[in-house]
Amino acid sequence: MKRVLPLPPESLDTLRNAKQTGPGYQVVAVYLKDGRQFDQVIASEGCIIAVRGYSELPFQTEEVSSVMVNHKDWNFKKWSDARRPRAKAATA
Repeated sequence: MKRVLPLPPESLDTLRNAKQTGPGYQVVAVYLKDGRQFDQVIASEGCIIAVRGYSELPFQTEEVSSVMVNHKDWNFKKWSDARRPRAKAATA
């Protein structure tokens, strides 16, 4: 799967008219046609760039039903749940 996914054109006006969550990005909810929902998704410049808990995007553009800005708290720049730093093993 891709790491950057363009948003459907019909979603772009909604995002343009909403406030940014942080500089250059919005935290959005993505609703898919099959009923699945992802509440913490990072959108920037017309693209989805990250989904909380996934190292790669778990859906394609054609699967998206709608997108809604929700600003749910997630400091995605610090780390992603999928890329969480692992504790180093203790050495003897």
